[in-house]
Amino acid sequence: MRAPVAVFAYNRADKLKECLRSLNDCDGAQAADLYIFSDGPKGAEDIHGVSEVRGLLDDFCEKNNFKSVSVKKNDQNRGLADSVISGVSEVIDAHGEVIVVEDDLTVTGDFLRYMNDVLDFYRDEERVWSVTGYSEPLRALKHYKHDVFFGYRGCSYGWGTWKDRWDTVDWNVGRYSELLESRRLQRQFNRGGNDMVRMLKDQRSGLIDSWAIRWCFAQSLQNRYTVYPAKTLVINNGRDGSGTNQGRADRVEYWLHDPKDSIKLEVLEPDLRISRSFYHYHSDTIKRIKRNLNIKGICRQLKRISGSLRHESIH
Repeated sequence: MRAPVAVFAYNRADKLKECLRSLNDCDGAQAADLYIFSDGPKGAEDIHGVSEVRGLLDDFCEKNNFKSVSVKKNDQNRGLADSVISGVSEVIDAHGEVIVVEDDLTVTGDFLRYMNDVLDFYRDEERVWSVTGYSEPLRALKHYKHDVFFGYRGCSYGWGTWKDRWDTVDWNVGRYSELLESRRLQRQFNRGGNDMVRMLKDQRSGLIDSWAIRWCFAQSLQNRYTVYPAKTLVINNGRDGSGTNQGRADRVEYWLHDPKDSIKLEVLEPDLRISRSFYHYHSDTIKRIKRNLNIKGICRQLKRISGSLRHESIH
């Protein structure tokens, strides 16, 4: 059985067009059921964008490579968190598993094949919470000897999971007070980045509307892992400005997956070097600044600045 694909869209027709194009070109699309959830406009300024998205979806439904396509258009704005929770629940209740893609992502041609392979391979591995086709350009991965690694943090960029994991999440976060009172739980949660506890606090106070941080908290409480590829099969096009978190060009070569390359799946333990690199990549800017507020850190920053000035004077 091929896992169904759920796509969540809002008001960015240009991004959605590229997302659907890349999915439509994937190996295995012909065997997959596609569910598209289109959220309603939040305000008058969003009406045009939502209308463009729905026109695009109407055209896509007429010509595509998927086994079936179902589009659900919400009249009211539900917000991303509620849309994802309700949409994933609907699909996963019907199929037992799901592959989730948001509209600002594009994927490699073997993304669906890979996602089905990892969902099949790790289904009965109880330590695995979810799987993803996305990976950050971590320096520690440059000389990594495996094709996948286990991480402490969930990923919302092209991911998948199973009904028995999804159904264990308490979206009301009933253990939030326990987290605030427990340094142990906070340290455990922050293994995936020191922004985790802060983001859950922001979600609880209404500053952000996130399903993903609640998903990650449930993962942490159950001490489970997310399986990442060493090279990414997903590009996040939502970070307009562009590539701030994608690193320098010399890192892209070992970050991007070549669809011609096979991926060996294994049951592993978290790699210490990658876990450290992953943690620092996802840690707050303030903490990164504090790490540099020492003699070595200041010298390092001054060296970078002087190098930049020298480069500018040459050119």
